[in-house]
Amino acid sequence: MLIVQLACLNDTDIDFSLLPTSLLDEANKLKGQRKKQFLVCRSILAHLLKQYCNISVLPTIKVGDNGRPCFVERHLPDFNISHSKDWVAVAISLTSKIGLDIEVARPRKNYLNVAKNFFADDEYQWMIKQEDTLTAFWQLWTLKESALKLYAKGVWQIKSVKIDFRQQLITAPFAQQFYYQYHQVCDVHLSVNSNQPISKLILLS
Repeated sequence: MLIVQLACLNDTDIDFSLLPTSLLDEANKLKGQRKKQFLVCRSILAHLLKQYCNISVLPTIKVGDNGRPCFVERHLPDFNISHSKDWVAVAISLTSKIGLDIEVARPRKNYLNVAKNFFADDEYQWMIKQEDTLTAFWQLWTLKESALKLYAKGVWQIKSVKIDFRQQLITAPFAQQFYYQYHQVCDVHLSVNSNQPISKLILLS
């Protein structure tokens, strides 16, 4: 089972009772919006663990490969975090590894040039045939980003992630297992990738 919580920073309370003192000390080194983002995301993560795993306090987190956060204790669920403007999303998986990416819909003057440079030709052709090409761009972008985050790869490798909507396949030279879902919630494009089939996804917003 895979659970994703989508939230607006301005409308989300922080539950400090679920956060360890060491994490609060870490948060105090940050300032302004970055601090709020850090605390909100970890509060959401702690709440999901409490609700679905009966874990009362957020476990210790370490920074793994390419800055990908993970729990120190390997038996705990995998999780991933994404943020865009005033929105954040947190995902946990009870059965697999996951990658998550969100992008708030917004104008982007040069998105066609970006697509030409970072998308394969068949992806670009699919995109420009869609009724809303900018929405199609964000769909492709978030799917690629979430695939990269699943395996802790850098955004510079985005061109190596290939998406075939006809076959409903994602492929990349660094891995073989990509199982994905894409959703648009209000103005937020959200994609999640897993290394195992997604039998059930709970999307909270």
